[in-house]
Amino acid sequence: MHLLRTETVSLDEGAAAIDLGQEPADILFLSVSDSDLAGLASAWREGGALYPDLRAAGIGQLLHHYSVDLYVEKMAPRARFVLVRLLGGLDYWRYGVEELAKAARAHGFDLAIVPGDHRADERLDAASTLAKEELERLHAYFQCGGRENFAQCLNYIGARLGRALEWAEPAPMRTVALFDDACRIAPQETPRALIVAYRSIIIADDTAPLIALADALGERGFAVTCVGVSSLKDPSAVAELAPLLDEFAPDIILNTTSFSGREDGGACVLDRAGAPVFQAVLSTTRRAQWEAASRGLSAVDLAMNVVLPELDGRIVTRAISFKAPAPEEPDFARVIHQSEPDRIAFVADLASAWAHLRRLEPFERRVACILSDYPHKGGQAGYAVGLDTPASVASIARAMQAQGYDVGEIDAAT
Repeated sequence: MHLLRTETVSLDEGAAAIDLGQEPADILFLSVSDSDLAGLASAWREGGALYPDLRAAGIGQLLHHYSVDLYVEKMAPRARFVLVRLLGGLDYWRYGVEELAKAARAHGFDLAIVPGDHRADERLDAASTLAKEELERLHAYFQCGGRENFAQCLNYIGARLGRALEWAEPAPMRTVALFDDACRIAPQETPRALIVAYRSIIIADDTAPLIALADALGERGFAVTCVGVSSLKDPSAVAELAPLLDEFAPDIILNTTSFSGREDGGACVLDRAGAPVFQAVLSTTRRAQWEAASRGLSAVDLAMNVVLPELDGRIVTRAISFKAPAPEEPDFARVIHQSEPDRIAFVADLASAWAHLRRLEPFERRVACILSDYPHKGGQAGYAVGLDTPASVASIARAMQAQGYDVGEIDAAT
């Protein structure tokens, strides 16, 4: 089995025409997600000779039409089962879907194209050659996740291809699970930090930045708990995470999941702790790309890890890891998160300062209110069109005073 490294594709990066250079195999697996690729590849390796040959590659390397043509021309004639897990729907990889659909009818291999999220997609069903029930089963193996489900997915495919394999239906995993390798024990009176990550990167054993962050927090005197979640918008994950927040009572939360976590009612489960929530970015790009870009993070990272998290009121910190090739292993290579020690130290220092601040009484805290001076004209400090800034500042000061802050005298006329 050979797993081709996935190249991260951002919203503003062009796709290059490349030949992956893979040899044909019975089973082909394509996905946008590094976690999918790593999970299925690990299950295949653990199964040894039980399974037919497997080749896997990232769809991010097959965005150029010519790359698709080369891949289909070389791989399709020998393939017996092609599985594609496509995030973003048909329109993200329309040419690839259409060419694989034509090749499946021409060469007679099984084609299963399933969504990369929880939403069904009839257009992907139509491009596939398997019955809807079979597509739903394959989709569920990935939605449930975990080593056992990946193994059962390969058992199912192998049985279809004539191997004497027994398979089981997809079995749901817990949507929230402790990641013990990134938990740190400390005395009861010490500050407490909760690290939140996607369950998928824990399943894929792509956890170096989580462990490094836990180490940095532990060195600063924190008790650390790290949990993997399916999604902060998954109702079952919310139901499991809520009592954990109540019991652990973190002083600070460091979140590495992307997007906004707000539910339809406007609340996010992390708000339950009443603690500051920091967004620590696991970048989807390589360090060289970040260094070369004038704005730093890619458009995708900015959208997923800055703009949308800020809607939840999270405090954005910085990228603590970038993608990099994993150490080479026989027949297997992948792109993983590589920790950035100095940036992890910055986030840990910031968390420590906020945890200290949180444990002070309001009257002990020193708070600054900074107003703009734009446009720079006399008498327009705090100027904003249509807003009464001085009155707003006075209102904020009164609210702080009611909470025990020492704000001095407030002009009654304001």
